[in-house]
Amino acid sequence: MDLDLREAEIQAQRTTLTILVGLGNVDVYVPENVNVSGVTIGGHRREWGEDIERRGAPAISVRAISLLGTVDVWRVPPNMPGNYGEIFRQLQCRQQELPP
Repeated sequence: MDLDLREAEIQAQRTTLTILVGLGNVDVYVPENVNVSGVTIGGHRREWGEDIERRGAPAISVRAISLLGTVDVWRVPPNMPGNYGEIFRQLQCRQQELPP
C-alpha cells in the first residue's frame, strides 16, 4: 500500500498516524520539511531521506503495529518528479549519498 501525505494539509503542530500491517508492506510518503518520529511493535520500520530536526515544522508520529510486515517512511523533497517507482529509486540513491 502507498500512502501519500506529500500534499496533505496538516493543521495541528503534531499529528499521529497509526498503521496496522499484516504480512505486507506500507510505504508512507511525507514532505521532506516535516519532523517524523515513531515506534514499531512486532514488525519492521525504516526511514528514508534526510532526518533533520526542523524547528516549528509540523510533526508526524508514525506508529506501526504489524505482524511480519514492513513500514517504510519516505521523506520526499519538494518537486521530486515521477511515479512511486521513480521516487523510490531517486530516494534510495540519495540515501546512499548521505553520511552514516
